[in-house]
Amino acid sequence: MGVKSMLGRYSLLGVLCALFAVQSAVLAQGVTFLIKGKVVDSKRNVLQGVQVYAKDGDEIVGKSKTTIAGEFTMTLKPGKTYFMSFERSDLFMSQQDFRVPDGKSYQEINQDFQVKVLAKGDTIQQFTLFQEGQSNSKTAELFTMLPEMMRKLLHLKVKIVVSAGNGAKQSTKGKKEKNTQKAKGKKGAQANASAPLTLIEKRIQDIRSKLIAAGAPESRIIFEEGKLKSPKDVALIVASIASDF
Repeated sequence: MGVKSMLGRYSLLGVLCALFAVQSAVLAQGVTFLIKGKVVDSKRNVLQGVQVYAKDGDEIVGKSKTTIAGEFTMTLKPGKTYFMSFERSDLFMSQQDFRVPDGKSYQEINQDFQVKVLAKGDTIQQFTLFQEGQSNSKTAELFTMLPEMMRKLLHLKVKIVVSAGNGAKQSTKGKKEKNTQKAKGKKGAQANASAPLTLIEKRIQDIRSKLIAAGAPESRIIFEEGKLKSPKDVALIVASIASDF
């Protein structure tokens, strides 16, 4: 066999290999995997009516809703990490990354997703909020996060537990009772109107005014004095919530 003939054969083989590689890449771009998902809570209870989104960057590339069995399906491309979000009236900021493995042919993938469901009595978050009786500007997260949460979760009512701090153990209820007794005196009404606020009342007033200014619905917020880890702490507790799906 001549040298030119051999070179021609190798050259043709190289072209065929290149064409095959290009064809494989094109076919691989069209491959999708079927994701068979299930959404559960921390106790492995299945969750019905959860709206599931898959995002690739800023683009929503998958959308589904869980059945009574907590299951959903969607098709996604292999070899990518997707940002999954889960929405229901008792879920907030339930998001996680999901990596779809590489592959050049169709596959089905079973995957469970565990999310946090809010329930009555749950502590949403605790903040170290106060510095010398007033709210600390460094904890502005409270005044942005809570209004946003209440806008998204329309059935949520929140109890805000406020510590009165050291040396200020008198509760709001106790203050009201004391003022009522004063009002029975000759100048009780005037004394009640001019009585200085207790530390706990100042703190509640401060938080309430900032939350209302930030758009939080006052009718769905309850304030309560309580014992917390630090006298400067504030705790957000779920007072009530309902699932709507």
